Amino acid sequence: MVVVHSQLPPLTPYLPLYADGVQDGSRALLDGSISAVVGGSLPLLKVDEDWPRCKTCDSHLVPYLQISVSCPHTPKEFRHYVRPLQPEGTTLFQIFVCATVTDDGTCFEGWVNCVTEGESWLVRTVHFAVDGHDLADPASHDSIRSALEEDEDVLVVPERVISRWTPGKPEAFFEETPTGDDEEDDDDAEDYQDEDEDEDDSAREGRQHLPVKGLKLLGYPVQGKYYNSSSEECEACEASGASNDVTHNKWCMLVQLGTQEEDNPLYTTGNIFLQQCTMHPNVFEAVCSGNW
Repeated sequence: MVVVHSQLPPLTPYLPLYADGVQDGSRALLDGSISAVVGGSLPLLKVDEDWPRCKTCDSHLVPYLQISVSCPHTPKEFRHYVRPLQPEGTTLFQIFVCATVTDDGTCFEGWVNCVTEGESWLVRTVHFAVDGHDLADPASHDSIRSALEEDEDVLVVPERVISRWTPGKPEAFFEETPTGDDEEDDDDAEDYQDEDEDEDDSAREGRQHLPVKGLKLLGYPVQGKYYNSSSEECEACEASGASNDVTHNKWCMLVQLGTQEEDNPLYTTGNIFLQQCTMHPNVFEAVCSGNW
């Protein structure tokens, strides 16, 4: 059964517009001519900074998404949640994941699904000066980059450049709830996705506001009947002594990293999205949802 939580306001998602022919995505990201880079094996790191490692398996992480929050091509609504660290230069919002292949898909997927302990990603904001004096020379990490690209047990997502983001149709919050009959649940979900000549206007209108699949900023996530989270509660909320009802319910989806249906090897078990604590903007959690 699909339930629409109509009491939640509709939200506008922002969808990527990819650009071809950009020769140097990293340079374009720093000079503000593009908004983001997806995948690849060339993260922008600080001088003398080590390449990030997975706290679950100790493998090197791969860059999954690098967004410039100093760039006017990045939606101002997103920059409201992740702000530039300084007015001059470039602030990046970076998401690294562990793409080492495991029995659970990837190390990142296993961690999000609470199969393994540790921390299989890195989410951060990092700032680079206008003159680039604090930017690491990419050649200093050539050996790591080559090893990742040649390792058959690491899924490096091909690099794509996002020139800007375009607003999609306003989305409503949808959630599938299990009835106890898996076959009936699956039929209900499929029926709701497909048009029915006999459906009423409210059902037809509701389907127009289903959350969009794939990579996007903001909006509502594509959800299934079940979900797992990388954290049980906000660490900052816990440290501040916040009550449990506040701790567990004050999250905002910033980025839908991927959905199971898209052609992306990192999402074999479900739909994965990144949420931000609305009380502590430097605290994030990864959530995986699906119908497993």
